[in-house]
Amino acid sequence: MGLKSIKKYCMNWGYKILIIYLSFIIMMLSMVYVSSRQTNEMQDENYYAKELAYQSVIDGKNNLNALSDKLTIVCANDSVKIRIPKSAITNISEGTIYFLRPSNKKYDVNEILVVDNIGEQLISKSRFKKGYYIVKINWKSNSMIYYAEQKFNME
Repeated sequence: MGLKSIKKYCMNWGYKILIIYLSFIIMMLSMVYVSSRQTNEMQDENYYAKELAYQSVIDGKNNLNALSDKLTIVCANDSVKIRIPKSAITNISEGTIYFLRPSNKKYDVNEILVVDNIGEQLISKSRFKKGYYIVKINWKSNSMIYYAEQKFNME
C-alpha cells in the first residue's frame, strides 16, 4: 500500500475546515431556534410598585417570626390545608393566599384568606396542577401585618 492509496482514503484539509464551519453554523442555527421558542414571562407585572412597598413584607415576616406557632401548609386528602398561628387569627381584616407557579403563570392560584375558628383553611387540590409552587400569604390581624412565603410541592 503506497502513499497514493493512503491519500486517496484521507480527506483533504480543506474539506475538514469546511465540515468544521458547517457544523458551527448548524449549531448556531439550532441555538437560535431553541432560544426563539423560549417564553419570557415575568412572574409579576407590578414588580416595581411591589418593590417600593417591600418594607411591609419585611415587617410582616418579622411579625410572623415573633410568634411561637408557625404557619404550616400540607396536603391532606383532597385538599391543601393552611394553618395560621392561633395568636394571629383574631380579627383578620384582610388576607390573600397566592400560589405562584414559576414555570407557567396560567397555573397560579389566588385565594382570599378565610380561616375557621382554629385558623385553618382548606383549598381543593383540583385547582392545582402537580408541581412546584411558591406560596405567598399575607394578612392583617389586630392591625398587625403578617407575611409568609414558602416553597410547596403539589403531589
